[in-house]
Amino acid sequence: MIVTFAEEKLGADLWKVVFVGTLDAPGTMTVEREFQTWLEGRTGQVIVELSEVDYMSSYGLRMLLSAAKTMRQAGGGLHLAAPNENVYQVIKMVGYDTLFPVYKTIEEAVKSVSATSSDTKPG
Repeated sequence: MIVTFAEEKLGADLWKVVFVGTLDAPGTMTVEREFQTWLEGRTGQVIVELSEVDYMSSYGLRMLLSAAKTMRQAGGGLHLAAPNENVYQVIKMVGYDTLFPVYKTIEEAVKSVSATSSDTKPG
């Protein structure tokens, strides 16, 4: 299955990425390189919306962990938003909810990340 992602700039240092599809081995392999290339050289915060992901395996989890490391190395962060219950249980089961924030809705994520970003900027 082909997985797609689309990005949207929400602010100066804030992006939203929406994945659509199944992040199992074949699905993740179709999008991982393109997503990693998109992340490289990017700074700020990236919110990954998972509302359109129906299933995630260890391949999808590994891709998100790699993305989080890339963003941390650039001084930014990766945040997850709006996973369905099954995807959230996979994230929680492996402890990824302790590695980066997971928000129930995209609105909650945007509000929290925007507030945190503005708190850390010199005023």
